[in-house]
Amino acid sequence: MTAPKASSSQSDRSRPPSRGQTLEPFTSFRSLPSSWWRTNKDNVDDLLREEDQAPTVEEERAKIQKRYRSTKNPVVFCHGLMGFDSVKLGGNIVPLEISHWKGIKEVLEANGTEVLFTRVPAISSSIERAKVLAKTITEKYRGRSVHLIDLLEGGLDARYVASHLQGEDTFKVLSVTTVSAPHRGTYAADHFLGTFGEIRFAHGKPHELAILPMRVMNIYRQMENMKKFNEETPDAPDVQYFSWGAEFEPGLLDLYRIPHSIILPKQGPNDGFIAVESAKWGTYQGTLKGVNHSDLVGWVDNARYTWAEWTGRSINFKPATFYLEMVDHLARVVEGGEEEGQPSTLGEPIECVSEPSK
Repeated sequence: MTAPKASSSQSDRSRPPSRGQTLEPFTSFRSLPSSWWRTNKDNVDDLLREEDQAPTVEEERAKIQKRYRSTKNPVVFCHGLMGFDSVKLGGNIVPLEISHWKGIKEVLEANGTEVLFTRVPAISSSIERAKVLAKTITEKYRGRSVHLIDLLEGGLDARYVASHLQGEDTFKVLSVTTVSAPHRGTYAADHFLGTFGEIRFAHGKPHELAILPMRVMNIYRQMENMKKFNEETPDAPDVQYFSWGAEFEPGLLDLYRIPHSIILPKQGPNDGFIAVESAKWGTYQGTLKGVNHSDLVGWVDNARYTWAEWTGRSINFKPATFYLEMVDHLARVVEGGEEEGQPSTLGEPIECVSEPSK
């Protein structure tokens, strides 16, 4: 089943939703293409499908607005472990800002979506991270409704926020969309915790080489720990849950080769950290093929994509287009009340399965 095409008419883009009403009216948000986009158009084009590209930034923006709807309510992104929103390097001499979500914010805002990229503690429990996330959303959008789009561990933070921390006096969560989140844990954590557990003590005290990896993996969700988390974090009423998974085959020198090979025999196909089966929650939207962890936030390895094309295994995933389609899906299905359908074919071949939360 394919998703209904997004309408190009302004009346369709602005019609009132039959579900997911805001707590207060929302004024349409619209942003011109950023200076970063103008000076990095080639990089942005690498993140867009060919049919979304155009000779100029202005034409590209117009084409995107014609093809995709934007939501009436803000979309809040939350990163995974070791992630960030953006960091500034070089001080005042040679200032350089690096975004975790490369190029995605600019494209979504140019299409009229109000976007907030949040920062939570890079290495903390989901509950601690969720409290920071809720505080950030409350400060920015008190009294409003929001959509949460969350990568990796951020998906668990978002579920905790929706289940325990939203409210009439703070904000309302309309939907939670997770991308490659470890809802049922990852065997990589179990494996590495066991390995580092054997070397963590040297001369009667924790070995410094083991402290950080053990903390990261302990948070990164052992499978047994996730059973308890899921029991204590039920789906919230009136919140719609969607999820995506990803899988790829790493090359000989690929950064993800070791964790991928550890997870594969225990949990099956994975993106280098999270198995497809672990990523499923709520209505499962599909499995992105040939896609690893880094691709999901826009850090695409063009050499790997080029090699895949040369060897007849083209990777169709384009991060900016992926999130444009995701937001279009939220606008149509959650806010517009359209019937659920497959929102994307950009990861072909794609598996699209609808499952209840477990």
